[in-house]
Amino acid sequence: MKVCNLASGSRGNATLISSGKTNVLVDNGLSTRELNKRLDGLLNVDIKNIAGIIITHEHSDHTKGLTKLSNQYHIPVYMHWQSVNNFWDREELKNLAEVDMDMPFEIGDIAIEPFRLPHDSAYNLGYKMSDGKNNFALATDLGWVSENTLSKLVGCEAVMLESNHDVKMLKYGSYPAYLKARIASNNGHLSNDECAKTLVKLVRSGTSRVVLAHLSQDNNTPELAFECAKQTLEESGIIEGKDLDLEVASQFHPTKVIEI
Repeated sequence: MKVCNLASGSRGNATLISSGKTNVLVDNGLSTRELNKRLDGLLNVDIKNIAGIIITHEHSDHTKGLTKLSNQYHIPVYMHWQSVNNFWDREELKNLAEVDMDMPFEIGDIAIEPFRLPHDSAYNLGYKMSDGKNNFALATDLGWVSENTLSKLVGCEAVMLESNHDVKMLKYGSYPAYLKARIASNNGHLSNDECAKTLVKLVRSGTSRVVLAHLSQDNNTPELAFECAKQTLEESGIIEGKDLDLEVASQFHPTKVIEI
């Protein structure tokens, strides 16, 4: 199985997962033109060969390119009904798959297990995916890591986990008090520190590939997120580059392709 984050952040999110036979896109906050540009040369995947688009939640940075892409190429959309009901463009969405998004389902040869994440959207989901041999999990836009969330991530060879903000940057930054409180709440976004603590548990359970995702452009930097994770892991005897491969997703360009 191969994984590539195409974009991650408040301006747009998209991640491609491929088994070699089946290609699945998680979220599409990119224009069709930009998505095609970022797919070009990656995994030999054409937009026409995307078997399904899985949506985490209805916020525009995860869905603003969804309707046009799905309608133009007749790609099924997998979205929880509560997210659909709160989706700004729901009347135009023509290819909604009739799937219970609270239960495991399959797209081609990729098995998908949704799990609920705490966030201030109508309904937010993370996903665990398997090609029958290897497992990948994605969890972004979550205020904290519950035991249930951790149980879905544990044992996955590769994990994409939110590392949204540096606590000090958020505290002393220019955001108004209400927005700071929202981001730091249990229904907001995961800090670098909380992400790093979770990574220690994941690496000890067998995770060897990690992508830090959904970084704030105002309250974080790639360097801060990476160093926080690296230092916390080292304090637990886990060496980046030896015990795991750690990468930071970008808003502006794809990550390297992860093979598991």
